[in-house]
Amino acid sequence: MKRIAVFFKHPNIKDYPFTKREYWNSYRELDSEIQKAGGEFYIVRDNSTYLGNGEFSKSWQFKNDDLIETGRIKVDKIYDKGEFETDGKVDVLNNEFINEVCTNKYKTYQLFEEFCPKTFLVKNENEFLEALKYLRDEKKVIKPIDGEEGCDVFIGDDEYLKNCKYKFPMLVQEFLDTSDGIPGIYKGIHDLRLVFINGEIIYSFYRTPPAGKLLANVAQGGKLILIPKEKIPNQVFKISEIIKKNFQNDYCFGVDIGFVKGEPKIIELNSRVGLFFSSRGVEFNIFIKKIARILMK
Repeated sequence: MKRIAVFFKHPNIKDYPFTKREYWNSYRELDSEIQKAGGEFYIVRDNSTYLGNGEFSKSWQFKNDDLIETGRIKVDKIYDKGEFETDGKVDVLNNEFINEVCTNKYKTYQLFEEFCPKTFLVKNENEFLEALKYLRDEKKVIKPIDGEEGCDVFIGDDEYLKNCKYKFPMLVQEFLDTSDGIPGIYKGIHDLRLVFINGEIIYSFYRTPPAGKLLANVAQGGKLILIPKEKIPNQVFKISEIIKKNFQNDYCFGVDIGFVKGEPKIIELNSRVGLFFSSRGVEFNIFIKKIARILMK
């Protein structure tokens, strides 16, 4: 019987994501799908518990509406949701290359430069000031190379950015003015997320920032609106084709896009998209079923 584990970086069983009931329900649903396919599903946490060769010193399983500790376990595949440090001896979704491209925003830029805002990797104060001079628009963006949820992202003119609390290395980027909106969908500042499994867009939603703000991340107070697949703008399929050419193995990640004057621009990639419960919509049930299928391959 195939053993599948989802890995989280925080050590305690009731740590994130199980601080949120919706995620508890969604991982129980994934557990159910894996069992239907003839597998066993485990929770593993914290790289210090990894013994090598797919073996962990501690694990848990869902039993009824609880998680029961199941001790030392050897698994066949890991669904990485928390910066798993692999030894290359166990199959991982996503693999190291995909995780690196998704978490290192400069590598994202290098791979998809045609669709990204102009980006500079700066390692010191002089490089930072030179990058600000090169980008001529009044507004610019500074951000960490590997940040998430909009943390430590600053948008403004040169004087504002020089006074922000930043640390090197970091990225300096062209500002994307998305105020024209998503063609045929929404008028206003936004970002659009496409969630891919093996080249197929499984679901999509757009996020809008709170009034007077520029960051649309839900963690920053943004609002999330699901888009039916048939209404996804045709312009994004240029990006979809590039993704298919660059990623050949099993993968699952999100691409955040902003439309600038009707053209899609990649903001960032996310290799650890949230596992939403199917009560939000049939698309999320399809997503969980497809993830289970890949994990059981």
